[in-house]
Amino acid sequence: MQRGADKAYEVLRQRLVGGHYKPGTQLKEEPLAREFGISRTPVRTALKRLVDDGLATADAGQGIHVAQWSEWDIEETFQLRMLLEPYAASLAAERGGDEMLARLKASNEQMAQAIEDGGEDAIARIQDANRTFHRTLLDASGSPRLRSMLETMIDMPIIVRSFYLYTRAELEQSLHHHQDLTLAAEARDGELARQVMQLHLRMSYHRFMRHRSEYRRNA
Repeated sequence: MQRGADKAYEVLRQRLVGGHYKPGTQLKEEPLAREFGISRTPVRTALKRLVDDGLATADAGQGIHVAQWSEWDIEETFQLRMLLEPYAASLAAERGGDEMLARLKASNEQMAQAIEDGGEDAIARIQDANRTFHRTLLDASGSPRLRSMLETMIDMPIIVRSFYLYTRAELEQSLHHHQDLTLAAEARDGELARQVMQLHLRMSYHRFMRHRSEYRRNA
């Protein structure tokens, strides 16, 4: 049963991240169970995991629905991050100290090791390392206003889970951006940190949108 739940979860997660279903679409156990050739119990388990991930919502008496992450939600989130997070990175490079650098380097090492190891838990480990990296810079910026505006966007579920669509080369490129940002912070070069973060986010945006488009064409 666990294997069936894992299979259903992986397929549905790819569909939700890739935009296969329209926001608000109800995910019904019985049709999905027939499609996957399994009973409803593992499908129910898979759907609960998707709710826990923030990719679906569960309303009492209303069933489970695809979370309302529209194309505009995604576009706006990336655009706001591209405006605000490079500034946060520049402040962090100028204000951060040895503790910040140690955390950045540790998260880079964790991300590199996860990419190298591969395996079922690699993406979850990469997600954790990525979140730690971006939050470390945000905290080190010393700006409560920036932190309050950016915290939710950094953890936007559909973007966080987009790592499942990336190739190894793309994951390595993302890591290289993190390493360049760490170098800029070590040099206390705020302008370089701003430029690298802007490049990092613009590349992430175009990569994410391309993968969503490819997924929809091939679905």
